Amino acid sequence: MGARPNIDHLKESCGSNQLQHCFKYLFVQEWRENEDLIRYIGEKCANLEAKIERRVQLMQEAESFGPFHDVAPDAVQCMVVTQQREQDMLAALMDVLDLAREGRTEKEYHVGLMDLKG
Repeated sequence: MGARPNIDHLKESCGSNQLQHCFKYLFVQEWRENEDLIRYIGEKCANLEAKIERRVQLMQEAESFGPFHDVAPDAVQCMVVTQQREQDMLAALMDVLDLAREGRTEKEYHVGLMDLKG
């Protein structure tokens, strides 16, 4: 039988020679990593949403200066461009968050399956 460095490493990491234990360990680790990712992206989304909302308020205030103010129109246009980019980034992060949440169910199933087999 040939060397199995990945399986051997997994056995060492989980402290068992039984493949069932090794794979359950792997799936639990992946589930935890997925949960960490969900938490991290959720925080980033919340921060970005707050930033977008603050910019909306700032743009409204800047527009109140009226068309005769020297700087406000250019500044508002720059904020509009930035706002659109950040809304696009938020939408992309939300898509990733949805995928990670779907992965949560999948990973819970994998851990549960290993519980049934063990």
